[in-house]
Amino acid sequence: DIFRHLQTNLYWTCWTSVRSDGAKDLLDSDAGRGLRGLVGEERLESVKAGLTAVGSGAVAMVPISGVAGMKRTLFAALGLLDPDRLTPRWEFQLDMLALDIFLFGVVYRYAVRAGDDNPMLRTGVIGAFVLPRALFLVQMPAECQALPLNCGEPLGYFSWAMLAQVAWQGFAGAVVFAVAFYGLERAITCGLVQRFRTQN
Repeated sequence: DIFRHLQTNLYWTCWTSVRSDGAKDLLDSDAGRGLRGLVGEERLESVKAGLTAVGSGAVAMVPISGVAGMKRTLFAALGLLDPDRLTPRWEFQLDMLALDIFLFGVVYRYAVRAGDDNPMLRTGVIGAFVLPRALFLVQMPAECQALPLNCGEPLGYFSWAMLAQVAWQGFAGAVVFAVAFYGLERAITCGLVQRFRTQN
């Protein structure tokens, strides 16, 4: 089971690492306890989950978003060196992806609660963010006709160009959200973020 194997590795890497004692000490300090009392325990944990997901997802987010429009040159290996990529649209999409990853962290914490050990639940939460984003980013070809929607071969509703866009955006989103998932699970394993506990 891939998720149990991942949890074992996460626990081991957390235990053999520095274990983020500085961050834990900060959260346990008077200021940390005051912040918990001000905003509430669960709200603070949700914000921590969102920020952890964004911080982790950013590792894959910037290179992936740049590669999507890079020129075929040796010096544009990361896509960020391509001046055509540094546009307002590119920046806006990157900002919205960061917001999407933040919301993923919050939703994941509430969906995969303490005691949940269902790998399909984890996969479903990731897929619920990856698939809609891939579909929303599809750019319609000029030859599309409405009522009923027909964009050409092979499916009518989806042309080959549209299917290629869905495949790329799905792949890119899966990589970014998988990295965000990994970072969030590691933070939970290390005790930096607490899972939501169902109230009895």
